[in-house]
Amino acid sequence: MTHLEQNCKMNRDKDILSDSELFEKTTDIVEHATNAKIALTFKRGENYCTYNGVNPDSTKSYTINISTPPVKCIDKYTALLHELGHVLYQSPFTPIKKTLENSKNYPLYFAIFNVLEDQRIESHLSENYIAYRQRFKKTTTALGKKMNVPKNINDPLFILLAIRFNQEKIVVNSKNFIHYKKALEDVKNTDKFGALRVFISIKKYIEESLVSDSTCTVIQNNTSNESELIDNPTHVVRSKHESQMIESVLEITGSPITQLENNLRKEFGNDNSLLSDVQQVKKIISDNSNSEEISIPQELLDESYDESQIDELLKDGKTQGQKQFSEIREKMLAPDIISNSLPSNVTKIERKEAKYTIDYKVSSSLNKLFKKLKMRNKPYVDYHGHEIDIEEYVNNIIRGIDISKSFENRKKAHGSSIVISIDGSSSMAGHKIKTAQKLVATIYESLKGIPKIEVKGNVWAGNLNGDVGITEINSMKDVRKITIDGPYITTPTHMGLEYSGRMLKNMKGEKKLLILITDGIPNHYKNGSHLQSIHYNKICKKSLQKVLGITTNVLCIVVRDSQLETFTPIDDSFFTNGSKPSSAMIKCQENIAKITAKLTVGNEEFIKLFGTKRIIHVNNMDQAFDKIVKQFKNFMQYNAMNFF
Repeated sequence: MTHLEQNCKMNRDKDILSDSELFEKTTDIVEHATNAKIALTFKRGENYCTYNGVNPDSTKSYTINISTPPVKCIDKYTALLHELGHVLYQSPFTPIKKTLENSKNYPLYFAIFNVLEDQRIESHLSENYIAYRQRFKKTTTALGKKMNVPKNINDPLFILLAIRFNQEKIVVNSKNFIHYKKALEDVKNTDKFGALRVFISIKKYIEESLVSDSTCTVIQNNTSNESELIDNPTHVVRSKHESQMIESVLEITGSPITQLENNLRKEFGNDNSLLSDVQQVKKIISDNSNSEEISIPQELLDESYDESQIDELLKDGKTQGQKQFSEIREKMLAPDIISNSLPSNVTKIERKEAKYTIDYKVSSSLNKLFKKLKMRNKPYVDYHGHEIDIEEYVNNIIRGIDISKSFENRKKAHGSSIVISIDGSSSMAGHKIKTAQKLVATIYESLKGIPKIEVKGNVWAGNLNGDVGITEINSMKDVRKITIDGPYITTPTHMGLEYSGRMLKNMKGEKKLLILITDGIPNHYKNGSHLQSIHYNKICKKSLQKVLGITTNVLCIVVRDSQLETFTPIDDSFFTNGSKPSSAMIKCQENIAKITAKLTVGNEEFIKLFGTKRIIHVNNMDQAFDKIVKQFKNFMQYNAMNFF
């Protein structure tokens, strides 16, 4: 079973893998496979996917909304998989809209295309992962049980939905049932134009239903001339009730649900059955999915086709679909898929470099300690082990003794991984960031000649738009990058924690430690607006829970401003590209400074977030340096037997 299949298991331990982390990981995989950036939103209304164009870095941009609270009968993760399927398998909504929109029967045609397209993408996803297939079947069956049976069961849209929703018994005697059932089978595992290919194959049956429907009424020009009905199909609809169901599909595009419902009530009053039916169709036939512009093959744009041509189109769709499936599967199973993916609002940035200093007295003392600890665990010769001690083997032969005691064995050695995560907000400028830089450099220096101990770091801060800039520190050379940079002035602690957790997870050491250094209360901005503390603290707490699923060794060093340190206001020196601070940035920094000034040794916000055992308050960065060195030393001594 792949990691993806494990991720979607129903009985998941949410303390280890939270819902938000599951959503993020699944989205990361699709981003990697499609070279895209996908922004997830969780707003009230409908599940949908929209294409936003191409980013400056040539990645495609999408927004996926997962209705919160969830749409009835559709759980949020299943909805996410479905919408990601549109991205992954390139649903061509925009070009299809343009192809069909001039048709007199566009609302119905597009609704039917949408049903076929949903069937197509779910078939591909189900082929990759059995667990997904189970999810989709459960969802479609639940939706089917909620369907209202119309007076006219020969309606092609209703027949297709009933079959797709596992309610065949309702429509098995409907006209052209066998052709619509075949269509839903034909569309499975086809290429990105597969739904259009299948639509072409059943178009004549759809048009036939428009003309022969005995329940048709005239709603335009108040005419009932039979010949006119045949000559001008725009006048032909089913009942007033069924007509509005189809027309609503077109109206859904760009229209909030409340607006749609209000429009319906204006025309038809409080017809609950009508509104229910509209909602039912709308759940699965959402016209909110836009796509990038792609060219439709010319052979799919002809006016008419004979049976042999249709057979060839369907056959080609299967062939091309298998090719597309194989290419995507290969990308999705790539081993580096997670580690190379970042949330859409997180960017790796290059910070201006600055010279660093090393406390050689501290580094030398630590180095001597680590070497002593290392000597405690020497290899020994045993009857079992992973390597043969050649020298011992030869000596045993010469001495004529038991040669089976020639294996080199030692304590299980899995090593240690340590991440030092540094608040890079504007209030850390000056002595604070220089001391943090010295700390990391000193630790790197102390580990020279000491194997199986991996140390990394990161510097993080946010801007007023909610973007987070992170710089990784992977070696002594990178220590120069521990600086303050430009517009990144806020303290998005949640992402500092989450990113550090990702780094730790990808590091090899069995024993893991996270040390977070910050001087201010967590704060985050989105689109220029400050997130309320009560809301943002909950976000930070969830991020900490993710990290605790990776390691329980989490230490937060909170540096309080004191007389020994001065607050450094934003000026031109913060920017590496010649930019200057905006008035909004200066005002933001003033607000943050006011919040930070209230920070005391018994600060409740930090205690609520990290707990009393994981937090150390210090009065200045020099004190923070001493505390971190002590904690680092204790951690190494305590775990020495496990990694030397």
